[in-house]
Amino acid sequence: MKNYILLALLVLGSISNSLIAQLSMSDPDYDQLNPLDCAGIVPGGGAGTNFTDAGGAGNYAPNSNETIVLCPDLAQGSKVSIAFATNIGFTWDVDGSDFLYIYDGPSAASPLIGAYNSVTNPIGFFVQASWNNPSGCLTLVFISDGAIEGTGWDANVACGNPQQPYIPHIEAFVNGVGPNVLNPLDTGYVDICFGDSILFMATPEFPNAFEVNGFGYSQNVGNCTYDWTISGVGQYPNAGSTFWFTPPARSGYFVDLRMTDIFPLIERITCKVRVSQLPSFAGTGPLDGTVCVGENTVLIGGVTPTDTVGIDIPGGEFEIGGVFAGLTQLPDGSGAQYTTSIDISGFDTNTVITNGSDIDELCLDIEHSYIGDLEIMITCPNGTSVSLMNAYNQAGGMIPGGCGNGISTFLGNDTNIDGGPPGSPVWTYCFSETSNTFGTICAENALGNWVTNDYGFTSMNPNGVYLPDGAFGGLAGCPVNGSWTITVQDNQGIDDGYIFQWGIFFNAALFPSQEGYQNYVVTEGWLPDPTIVSGQNDTLIVVQPNTPGTYNYTYTMTDDFGCDYDTTVALVVLPRADIMGDTIACNFGIQVAGTTAYAGGQWIAGPQINFSPNSTTLNPNITASSPGVYTVGFIDATCLDTLYSEITFPQEPTIFNDTSVCNLSYIVTGTDVFSTGGVWSEPTGSITFSTSANQSNPTLVASASGIYNLTFTDNICGNTDVATIEFMGPPSIFSDTIACNFNMDVLGTVSYQGGTWTAVDTAIHFTPNANVENPNIWTYGVSGQYEVTFTDNACNTAISALIDFYGYPSTWLEDTTLCNGVIYVVQAPNDNEYQTNYSWSDGTQGTLLTVSQPGGTYYLTMSNYCHSNFDTITVDYKLCDIETPNILSLAPGSQNSLWYVQAEGLSSFSVYITNRWGNIVYECEDALAKCYWDGRNKNGVFVEEGTYFYTIIAEDESGSSLDKQGFIQVVD
Repeated sequence: MKNYILLALLVLGSISNSLIAQLSMSDPDYDQLNPLDCAGIVPGGGAGTNFTDAGGAGNYAPNSNETIVLCPDLAQGSKVSIAFATNIGFTWDVDGSDFLYIYDGPSAASPLIGAYNSVTNPIGFFVQASWNNPSGCLTLVFISDGAIEGTGWDANVACGNPQQPYIPHIEAFVNGVGPNVLNPLDTGYVDICFGDSILFMATPEFPNAFEVNGFGYSQNVGNCTYDWTISGVGQYPNAGSTFWFTPPARSGYFVDLRMTDIFPLIERITCKVRVSQLPSFAGTGPLDGTVCVGENTVLIGGVTPTDTVGIDIPGGEFEIGGVFAGLTQLPDGSGAQYTTSIDISGFDTNTVITNGSDIDELCLDIEHSYIGDLEIMITCPNGTSVSLMNAYNQAGGMIPGGCGNGISTFLGNDTNIDGGPPGSPVWTYCFSETSNTFGTICAENALGNWVTNDYGFTSMNPNGVYLPDGAFGGLAGCPVNGSWTITVQDNQGIDDGYIFQWGIFFNAALFPSQEGYQNYVVTEGWLPDPTIVSGQNDTLIVVQPNTPGTYNYTYTMTDDFGCDYDTTVALVVLPRADIMGDTIACNFGIQVAGTTAYAGGQWIAGPQINFSPNSTTLNPNITASSPGVYTVGFIDATCLDTLYSEITFPQEPTIFNDTSVCNLSYIVTGTDVFSTGGVWSEPTGSITFSTSANQSNPTLVASASGIYNLTFTDNICGNTDVATIEFMGPPSIFSDTIACNFNMDVLGTVSYQGGTWTAVDTAIHFTPNANVENPNIWTYGVSGQYEVTFTDNACNTAISALIDFYGYPSTWLEDTTLCNGVIYVVQAPNDNEYQTNYSWSDGTQGTLLTVSQPGGTYYLTMSNYCHSNFDTITVDYKLCDIETPNILSLAPGSQNSLWYVQAEGLSSFSVYITNRWGNIVYECEDALAKCYWDGRNKNGVFVEEGTYFYTIIAEDESGSSLDKQGFIQVVD
């Protein structure tokens, strides 16, 4: 029996030395401003307890009214708990007229948890701040009357972070996209097609997490672990919050997700996957597997009960594995029972337990700091129970018997911190009647089958399978479907623990009637095909292929999971008989080829046609006695069809007779050839055919005179006809030309049989004579254009050309003198008969020469096609000015009776004469300065004697200004 329990927080493997003295009901409050030092609370007095009433060693005082508030340091523990018991140093003796009131919060105004005394709870109780109490405080009020007093209590106060319940969720996405497809949500079905993948995603809610409330411990998706189990496939431990699953077969699968937070608190959630079943199209196809071209037949398909044949979809079944329940805390208790259940479904309603071997194994992930007061049993859906372990043999136990509460051994990896977090890692204990390797827990304890756990405490060995305390056969007759419950009774205080999870695994022999599912057809039909002549939108269609061969028709269906299936059936269409088409046969015969007939046939024709070796030969040789178009027939022995074909036997080609022409071209006429025509050829390549050699009557063009052999070959049979033609082409001489030095040597004259030269003008001579094809033609220095003619001897064809005999070029230039600054353009006269080039000595080209100062002598060279000549011009410059008299005599006969300007080389000239008052008496404009004033004013009246003033505005030929002003003295 355990005498005390250490309540401490392990920090780096050692227990804190910070101690709190014995707590008394009369102590000051440990409220939220002055909380308990959770890390330093240890049992006091050596009796395993740290909290007493206010009465000291004797009875508590009458008429007591004491209140104490116990709050945790939230940084070290989120909830305060108190264990009251009657064993192992604990005392609990409160008269039935007195009460200990405990409130869930920091004051007596908080919700009342309960009112306790030795009548209501004779062996003690356990109380802990609830999750609806964010402060984690407990407020205790003890009230006694003056009648009877008890000894009070010695209890144990602890604080820590107990498990924080959370809500598991699971979502599923087909191929990782789209909406969550679980139906119903969380625990429903995922219906998919084979080959699809499912992305499962754990999305738990953490309403009690530190991140939400600011106290407790951290809970989030990232700090939990996720173990996935797929029935029939395997386990995927610590696979993460997202998990890809591609079903390996067309079956149903249970998906079990175990989520573990850092406490560790385990929650489980399951869902199911159903994979579409592969339908059978065995009854789908044509009534007739073989038809002839043009015939129709019926194709049948379908899935409804009224169809003649159709699609059979097999049922799907689930793989069923173990099922599990999650964490249950086993706090200090005295006779308290704690239960956790799992609901099992998927078995046939008639499936029951018949013997102990129907349960392969029952496993618990569990820890407890003292098994001497512990009882565990399994209860099946009809209420029958069997003991797994019974270590308590005192009165008040749940299961009779027991091996005694003096056992101080632990279960699992317990830390021995009452009210504290569980140990890690978790240990598993399994029980089986058929595969056990150990005896019962009690038997193995007696044998010392112990190990030391990770915290230094002696614990039952988990490395084997225990025999249950009671026989699983006691569950015979119990239905498998329903709620299975584990019950734990803790009969004494100062110990606690957890069931993290438990699972029950049934023998596979119980599975033959497990859960199944049946797909059904949503849509079905034949894919469109151009050979379907009726029933396109029905399961029964009529098809009529129009060509021979194998035709494939596809019948499709979509099931209730949205999965598409199809089958393709083949229909063989036999060809009807086929013979050659209308054709042409050369040389009055043809070897037939390519005739097809399923069972042969018979050829027929008129008397001019012969079949060899006979008319029943599938591909005979057919001959005709004369050219013409003949009809032959073939009667098909299978379908009795008669097929006809026309055979044309063409005649041989004929062309023109041998001939000659005075030309290099000849228009062919009269060619007689079959309608397919033919092609002309000539072996030397000297003949061209216009517009092509494929014309029956082309124009023949020879590259030179001569005799040529021509062949015409018909296109259809390659038969030929030949003719000879002599081409006597016209002569050719030089083109119109220029002759220098009054003579020309003729070259390049061509004539078939020679010829004679002639000229109309007697100035033309031919050397050595006019009968030479290429003579020298000349004149006696006479220039001009003359025509000469050559007449050939073969066809008397004449051809003429012009010869220009060029003369010498000439011009004339005149010397000149100019005013300084004048730019002078010399124009060389051009009256030459032939095109002449002009080149000046300063490099100027052409008849125009621009001259400016200082002038000089310039040479002009003239040249035409045959001759050159030259001439010169001298251009001199002088200074040009204006001279005016300054006296005008009005006396008759005077030498100075006219006033005028002496000037030359002007381009413009104006003069104005005014009197002394500025009035104009004379004005004149003349480019040659021929202005004369005789002393009269504008009215023709002589002016008076006196001084008059002139203004001259002028420019010389160079464009320079020669303006001048002065006076004129007019005298009588």
